[in-house]
Formats: sequence, C-alpha cells, structure tokens
Amino acid sequence: MGAQESRPSRAVAASVDGEAMGRLLSLLVDGVAAEELEIQLADMQAKGLIDSTTTATVRSFSARLWEAGRREGLLRVLYDTATDLTGIRDVEAVLKAIVRRTRSLIGSDIAYLSLNDYSTGESYIRVTDGAATALFRNIRMPLGEGVLGAVATGEAPAQSPDYLNDKTKSHLESSDAAVAAEGVKAIMGVPLRVEGKVIGALLVADRHAHSFSSEDVALMESIGTHAAVALENARHFTEMADALARLDQAQRENLAHVSALEELASLDRRLMETLASTDSLPGLLRLLAEYMDSEVFVVTPTGQAMAGPVPGSDFGSPSALSAAGTSAERTLPVAFTTSGRDYTVMSAVAGDQHLASLVVAGHLTPERTAVLERSALMLSAALLFERTYQEAQYRLQLELIDELLNPRPGNIEAVKRRAGRFGLAENLQLVVRVVGVSDDQRQRALAVLRRHTEGRPGITAQHESHLCIIEPPEPPGTQASERAVGGRAIVDALKRQRIEASVGSSEAVTGFPRLSAAHAEAHAVLGALQALERHGEAADKAALGTAGMLLGAMDSPFATQLLAAQLGPLLDYDSKRGTQLVHTAWTFLENDSSLAAAANALHIHANTMRQRLSRIDNILGETWRRGGRSLDVHVALRLWRLQSEGVGGRTP
Repeated sequence: MGAQESRPSRAVAASVDGEAMGRLLSLLVDGVAAEELEIQLADMQAKGLIDSTTTATVRSFSARLWEAGRREGLLRVLYDTATDLTGIRDVEAVLKAIVRRTRSLIGSDIAYLSLNDYSTGESYIRVTDGAATALFRNIRMPLGEGVLGAVATGEAPAQSPDYLNDKTKSHLESSDAAVAAEGVKAIMGVPLRVEGKVIGALLVADRHAHSFSSEDVALMESIGTHAAVALENARHFTEMADALARLDQAQRENLAHVSALEELASLDRRLMETLASTDSLPGLLRLLAEYMDSEVFVVTPTGQAMAGPVPGSDFGSPSALSAAGTSAERTLPVAFTTSGRDYTVMSAVAGDQHLASLVVAGHLTPERTAVLERSALMLSAALLFERTYQEAQYRLQLELIDELLNPRPGNIEAVKRRAGRFGLAENLQLVVRVVGVSDDQRQRALAVLRRHTEGRPGITAQHESHLCIIEPPEPPGTQASERAVGGRAIVDALKRQRIEASVGSSEAVTGFPRLSAAHAEAHAVLGALQALERHGEAADKAALGTAGMLLGAMDSPFATQLLAAQLGPLLDYDSKRGTQLVHTAWTFLENDSSLAAAANALHIHANTMRQRLSRIDNILGETWRRGGRSLDVHVALRLWRLQSEGVGGRTP
C-alpha cells in the first residue's frame, strides 16, 4: 500500500520540475535581468520546484548569456565605429571622431590622441574631447615618460589609477601642472600602430581615482587598432587628394602655359607679317592695341611720339623718361605714372642703343607683360630694319641732291632714273628749300625733316653746310601770301622739337638743269632772312617784299646808285669816323621807327639813341625818317644790310 502511494507523488514532482524549467528557459530567452532571475530562482527553490544544483546551473547559464550579449553588443559598436571611421576621408575629422567615440564607449571624462614626433623624441597631444584647459590640450611628453610617453613607445597598454600620486610613473613638472589644472586622476592608454610602426597613443582619463578594468583595456585596444587603420587610410586619402589636386593644378597651369605659348606663336607670326609690311610701325601699334586691349604708343627716347595716336600724357616728363631709361638698362617693363595716369613702358634696345619705347596704358598681367617684351624685340628689329633702309635711302638722296645741284655732263639719264624713285621728274615743277639751323642742331633737324617729309615725293639731305629739300611746290592757286606755306610747315615741325630754323624757298622751276639756280635763289632768300634778323621765318623772294626785289639787283649799277643817292653821306661819315650810324638807322626803321624798341635792340640808352638820330638828321636831313623819303631810305638800308651780310655773294 505504501509503495503504491509513493509512485504518484514522484510523478507529480517530475511534472512540476519540467514546468519550472520551461519557465526558466523562457525567462533566459527573453533576456531577464539578473535581479528578476534571482527572485524567480529563490521562489522556485523555496517551493521545492528546483534544487540548488539547478539553481547554480541556471545562474551560470544566465551569466554566460549576458556575457555573450555584452560581447555581441561590443562587437556591434566596434563594427559601427570602424565603419564610421573608415568612411571619413579628412584627417582632422577622423581624429575628432576617434576621441569622441572612445570617450563615449569607455564612458570616461576625457579622451585624447597623441602623435609621435620622432625628430624631437616626443609625443604631443593632437586632439582631445572633454578637456577644458589649454595646458592639457598642449601637453608634449618625451617618449617613455609618464603614461602618455610610455604608451607612445608601443610596448604595451598602461594605466595609472591616480597619476599625480603614482610613484611608479615618471613625472615632468610641466605635464603634472597641466594634469592638475585639468583635475585628472586616472589615466589609461593604448599605442596606435600602423604597419608595425607606432604613430602615437589613444588615451582616456577620469577626474576621479580608480583602476580601469581589463575589459576597458581590451576595448581600448580594439578601438586603437581600428583608429590607427582609419587614421592611416585618411592620411593616405588626403595625400592622394592633395596629389590629385596638385596634378589638376599642374594640368591647368600647363594648359594655360600651352595656351599662352599658342597665343605668343600666333603673335609672333602676325608680328613677322607686320614687320614685312610697308607700314610696319603703324601696323605694329594696331596689332599691339588689339592684343593689349589698351592704348599703345611708340615714342622716342626723349618722349616724342614716333607713330600712332598723339599721347594725351607727357612722356617727356621726368618720371616717364626715368622709367624708359630704367627699362632700357634692365631690358624689363617698368610701370610709371604721369599726368595722373598709370602706364607701363618697355624700351626697344639694340646693343647699348635706346632706339624707342613702347608705352601701354595701365598695369599689365604677366601674360600681357610677355607680349609687351616680345613686341619690344620686334620693334627693335623693325627700327633697325627701318634705320638701315632709311640710311640707304638717305645715301641715295645725298648723292642725288649733289648731282641735281651740281650737274655733270653725260650723267643725265642715270640722274633721272634715281630721281624717279623719289617722285621727282624733269617735267614736274619743283621747289628748292634751304633750311638754316645752328650747327649743333643740324643732325637733329635732319632727322625731324626726314620724318616730316616721309611718304611724300621729294628728297631731303644735307648739302654743303645746310639742309636742303627738293619737292613739288604748293598746289596751284596758292595765294602770294601763302606761297611759303611749305616752308612754314617745316619751321613749325622743327619748332615742335625745340629747334629754331629759318627756311628760304625758291620759285617753282621745271627741268633738272634749273635746280642749281633755284638752289642759289633759296640760299639767297635764307641769307636775306638771316641778314634782316627775321629768324624763325620762312619766305621766298615774293614773301621777302622789297628785300626780295633787291636780291635780283645786288650787282647792278642801280644798286650802287641807290646806295649813293640815299645813304652816301652817312656811309662816308661811318667810314671816316668808324661809327655805326647806318646800322642805327636800319635798326630804327626795322623797328617801326620806335625809339625805345630800337634802343633796346641796340642795347643802348634812349638818350644815346636820340643823340644818334639827331646826328643822322644832320647828315641826311630830317625828312629821312618821315613821309615818302623814309621808304626810299628804308629800301636802301635793306640793300646795304643784305650786301653787308654777304647775301648775293657781294660785300660793299
């Protein structure tokens, strides 16, 4: 009977044990908290549903499940961290992400990363998260010193539960002061290795003293491994990006250089075409104005315009001339300012000769500067070619003018052919002009006249001791008062270059044999202008008036009779007493019978002038300076003046 009752009770107990185990397994699957699991285990054990062995087994199994879950979560976090870090391409961003993630995963107050400087033997804090003081953020530790220096050597992870009081660690006064200012107690760090080389350290710190667990150290090592790889990848990516940027920049520079070279090649071609054209200088200016997109001028070394538009600014100013001289000396463009405007000048030189200057309005870019330098070389070549051509032309004109004014028999046909090259023909009317300038200005005046007459029919050259021009006369219909307009233009052209000149012109003649006489006539007119002190004027015989009429009668008996009738007593008086009353009378009438003007011209006192006039009145009679007789006396005085100056080849 007893045996039968015991079997059902054991069956019930076994059934209850199965239900309890099912509940426990369900709790474990659901991830029950340790506190709740302990409550359930205590209750089941009190009711006899499970024994102590089962309880211990369930507890062990729960701990293992929790550890597995913790590891799984940690691996997931590490994976996410690694994924995030490797996705960042900027080194600075990677550094900040590493310390921020590390501080978050470890749960520390501060996280920081150092990099090794092997040139100084130090490891310096590169980036921090959570640090409040600048002293801490700028710590530099010698390798092997303190926690930071020890970890940065790469030997092993290291930590200190209370760094400032830790006698096992070496200390530096400066780093200890920074740690104290930050309030740091516990420090732990791991080395950062890349391809076997230690590049720095990853560390965490807390402001309370404690020891970091082995799990924290292991986690830090895992983070450090991923961080080092991410940092190195970011560094490589940055270097690659920088290299690509440099390559891209180099490519752009090369393309720009090639474009500039192509532009210069095109410019060279067009410059050569311009150089070979008939109007090389104006063509060069047009081409440069197109390329420079600015005003361009060609001026002489003294600042006068040679071709193109007339400058609105004074290129003869000290600043402009100084800049041009510096450019010629250094063969480089020089910027200057004149008349309130900015310019750049590049001088064209050949050897040590300053030929001309190219002036461009405004300051230039490097590309335009290169164009200006190249153009200055072409201008030098053009001017040298032009000079060579002009010198050859001048030699021809020099020979031709000598043959025209001093004709030789048997050479007529050759002279005609050479004259035809300059637009002169025997059946054309021609005028001879003789230009009188001072000896020291003669070569400058010749250069001005050659430019003035360039492109027009005629020849210009030095003949004997004066400058001579043979050219067609003014157009038909020119009034008598305008006959010397060609000579006037010459005087004005020279005056603009600060050269005073007088020009005597002949009447128009036809036929080369008559040019010699025309030259003598022009020379006599010039002599008359100079004798009558009409400097800076241009005239022919008609424009001279009475003096012009006298030129044709210098050697006639009438000239002698006129002088004797009008001035005989006065000439005798001067001859016997060595006075200059004839010259006084001429000066008085030439100055419109003004006593003050005549005295000033003679550089004598007005009273002296009155005394001389009174003496002349006594010799010639008072009517010599009044009425109709004054005209006769004035004509005779002009005849005397012309003869006394040797005009017409005769001296009284």
